Amino acid sequence: MDAARRRYLGLVTVAWSIAACQDALQDFPAAPTAMAGDEADEGGDADDPRHGGCGGLQRGEAWSPELVGEAQGCELQAPPVEPEPPEPEPGPEPGPSLPLFVEGSTTFVVLPDTQYYSLRFPGVFSAQTKWIARNAIDRNIAYVFHLGDLVQYNKESEWKRASAAMAELDGVVPYGIVTGNHDYGPSGDASTRETLLNQWFSFDDAALMPSFGGAFEAGKLDNTFHLFDAGGHAFVALLLEWGPRDEVVAWANDVMSLYADRLGILVTHAYLNHNDRRYDHTDDAHPQTYNPHLYGTPGGVNDGEELWQKLVRQHRFVFTLSGHVLGDGTGYLASVDDHGRVVHQMLSNYQHRDLGGEGYLRLLELEPDGRTMHVRTYSPWYDQYLTAADQNFTIELDVG
Repeated sequence: MDAARRRYLGLVTVAWSIAACQDALQDFPAAPTAMAGDEADEGGDADDPRHGGCGGLQRGEAWSPELVGEAQGCELQAPPVEPEPPEPEPGPEPGPSLPLFVEGSTTFVVLPDTQYYSLRFPGVFSAQTKWIARNAIDRNIAYVFHLGDLVQYNKESEWKRASAAMAELDGVVPYGIVTGNHDYGPSGDASTRETLLNQWFSFDDAALMPSFGGAFEAGKLDNTFHLFDAGGHAFVALLLEWGPRDEVVAWANDVMSLYADRLGILVTHAYLNHNDRRYDHTDDAHPQTYNPHLYGTPGGVNDGEELWQKLVRQHRFVFTLSGHVLGDGTGYLASVDDHGRVVHQMLSNYQHRDLGGEGYLRLLELEPDGRTMHVRTYSPWYDQYLTAADQNFTIELDVG
């Protein structure tokens, strides 16, 4: 497939492999031989999709390539698998397939970190986007936002899988994607700002979208803005790169000033932490892991608190969306901006769950009153949603 294949709009994927690591294997057969290149898509253990031979994960344990590989000193390289959707053990919280959708509501869909799907479980990724496409009309889906880390190691094979999954939305639902730290660098380590994103998602095709407003750099989808009407409001959505540089933040301020009459949505990979506080590298009283300042990404970065001070609090943002964080994979913070308006800041990331996330995504359902928004956490893979208070809640948008 042409690496710059034409697209309607979108972005991402990831793959993993296992080098021979015989000393680490105790309870499982020898690991499969590492495959040449990144295009090995066949194989894997169909009985246990998490089994890679390195580290001996037991059924029911959360799968993580970092934890498995680093614990055993293995280089992770294994073919993806296509697991059947059995009843998980342990599985997601029980509940009906979907909460009642209020007639006339508008839905925004949020796709958190999909890196392990692109790496190991592409079928789960595709199940998410196929469900979105099937329900685009019935649930009045206005936009889909991907929170970054489309892939794990910034490899061609991963981007190929991510691109195929996101292609399910082409011509059906408008969407935008931001870059995460794993989307940058020669091995997804964010040591450079080089990414294969723009080889697999066409800037020219994205620019043809009616909602596409523009980009920070011509020919690159790392930083974009989108203009659309939904739920009785005019929106401007800012989609910013991993650890936005100062010049990107300055550009974002210009965009928000130009469209000051619209409600703002900020989408960026790392903003809120699972302790319900913005990322702040100067806050020693509340230590946080994985702050953008810790990665050495060139060009400088801004974390959540810096984005709040330099951008969000100054404009008419109604909510922010971010991923990146592990922990319990969820967070929420309401803050008052310089104009006395409430800004809802939300984190979601389920990569620490089985199968790299169990297919969970976020549904933001804006009722016909244009203010009441129900936040749902739903898995098309299991046809279930999470019912805990931090996964299923209601907010009131400050649209005044």
